[in-house]
Amino acid sequence: MALSKFKTEKRNKLYFNRFKYKAIARIVGVQYTYYTSDIDTYVNRIEKFKSSHPVNLLQKIYRDNDSIDYWNKIDYSNIEKYLIFRDTMSKDKIMSRICGDLVSFFSNDLNTFDYILHLDPNLTITEAQVLNKDTMYFKKQPRYKFRTYFRAKRMPKDFSDNVRTLQSMYSKDIMRFSSGLTRTLFHKSQYNPYRYMHGSHFVEYHDDKMLTILSMWFPDMLAKTYSLNKET
Repeated sequence: MALSKFKTEKRNKLYFNRFKYKAIARIVGVQYTYYTSDIDTYVNRIEKFKSSHPVNLLQKIYRDNDSIDYWNKIDYSNIEKYLIFRDTMSKDKIMSRICGDLVSFFSNDLNTFDYILHLDPNLTITEAQVLNKDTMYFKKQPRYKFRTYFRAKRMPKDFSDNVRTLQSMYSKDIMRFSSGLTRTLFHKSQYNPYRYMHGSHFVEYHDDKMLTILSMWFPDMLAKTYSLNKET
């Protein structure tokens, strides 16, 4: 198949642990296809939005001063093609995720993306190049050498105090907790001594001996540890 953009991404695992390829298409208005069964339902929904939300929130993201123009950029024919593909594609062979006007499709068969080229001729396809499963790769040189994730489970009652103590003991030149974790722990409106940890939170550090220290402070809360490297 002729691809407009094709690249590789060094990863420590396949996409969703299943798929080798990711295709990203831009389809204006696709974010409003949630809970939409057909094009007629979609058109009615957009007409209601046009009258009740003349200034689309996406305009703040795009920094586009023409608030009405976004609605006029929606190609209903293209949306209908997407809806047909969404409802007929094999869930075992392909998976999709929507973020704004971008749709990410995941599959192990490049030919699966042939139809998507009709939705966006500037389709970008990325192949996951799986290397060391214990290493995470980044475009830029990572600030730290190691990253340890926390388990998705209820936090111990003293978890926040332990984080504060370690932050006072070690500067950010030595280690740091992810910003998402610190917001969860120390934002007053979110305070709850029995909060649950999200599996995306982590702590980064330089010396691998820090893992032993973390294990002492957070027993039963640490998940997988990765080495952090720059892509070559």
